[in-house]
Amino acid sequence: MTKRSSRRARMVKKPRSAAWHLYLTAVVLACAVVYSLYLQWRNLPHEEHPLEPAVAETPPPVPASSARQFADAFYEEVDRALDARGLWPGLISKQRGEIDRIEVQVPADLPLAEVNLTLALAARAHGGHVLRAVETQRDVQVEMTCGFDSLHTTSIFLKTTSQRRRTGQIALVIDDFGGHSQHYKRFCDLQQRLTLAILPNAGPVTAIADHARENGHDLLIHLPMEPDDYPTQNPGKGAIMAHYSEDQVRAALQQALRRIPDAVGFNNHMGSKITRDEGIMHTLLTEAKKKRLLFLDSRTTPHSVAYELAQSLGVPSLRRDVFIDEVDDRMAIEAALWNLAAQASRTGRAIGIGHDRTNTLLALERVLPRLEQRGFRFASLEQFTP
Repeated sequence: MTKRSSRRARMVKKPRSAAWHLYLTAVVLACAVVYSLYLQWRNLPHEEHPLEPAVAETPPPVPASSARQFADAFYEEVDRALDARGLWPGLISKQRGEIDRIEVQVPADLPLAEVNLTLALAARAHGGHVLRAVETQRDVQVEMTCGFDSLHTTSIFLKTTSQRRRTGQIALVIDDFGGHSQHYKRFCDLQQRLTLAILPNAGPVTAIADHARENGHDLLIHLPMEPDDYPTQNPGKGAIMAHYSEDQVRAALQQALRRIPDAVGFNNHMGSKITRDEGIMHTLLTEAKKKRLLFLDSRTTPHSVAYELAQSLGVPSLRRDVFIDEVDDRMAIEAALWNLAAQASRTGRAIGIGHDRTNTLLALERVLPRLEQRGFRFASLEQFTP
């Protein structure tokens, strides 16, 4: 046996305490496990629309069989667990020894209790547990003693810092609901807030709208408009066409609003020809202002005048930052979501538009919980308007 192994074998024995903090830790862990199982249940495929998971689940770590194994595995796991919470390496100081010492500066926007729980779950996954956790008033600090069985292997010190995580707000709009929508219930089951843009003249509009509202999501009218390459690309029933009179333009929006009365606003479905037509857009936006609707320019053409015109008319207006599924591939969509998050962290907020597609759903199910853990928040479009 090496000298280092001998030191490990002599790790300090700590009797299991019956103190209140151990009972509290046990309760928190149990709640976390129950909630995790609940989320997994919520995200199971519905029988009528089975979908393959995005990727094979990462196999759980093999629990350690000794204090030495646990100490080594947990020392490495701390970095991964904290990175998933949005902590960067500069906030973590680690030192190996007979008892490993880890100091963590916790950003001000992340509760200490969440970091405590994250590390407790990481320890448990590797076969260890928290022997003791004490909160002190000095410097708003938590001292955690972790180990294997009753052997103390790791001391962790959590201290709040004035720094904040590099995060932001994200508004996600999912277009093209209606028509042949297959997975709208699973989109609505996502825990993170979405805005569903519904084609007003196709498919089970009322059922989709009701299910979205019941799950806390917002609604947009996905208003069909003529594209430049019509009739090669057909925007569908009820579309606003370039030859429409002012009365026909207003009637199209009024009819759509009757189908989706709880919509907070509208965005364009196709519409590359209409959104660069100042006359039609002036009529449409003036009517939207009367109805107190916001407008989201999907930017299907770089020549759109719609956003600037809406701003000049005093219509609450926004424009899309990223199409997250221009490439209908799950891995590409996941990468686009991380890019959208990066933009939100730089500017404070970002708007992404996706579509009612299988790969988009799978990417959202996988990435959104991870972004939320890192501190990103999912907002309504109304939160982005003055």
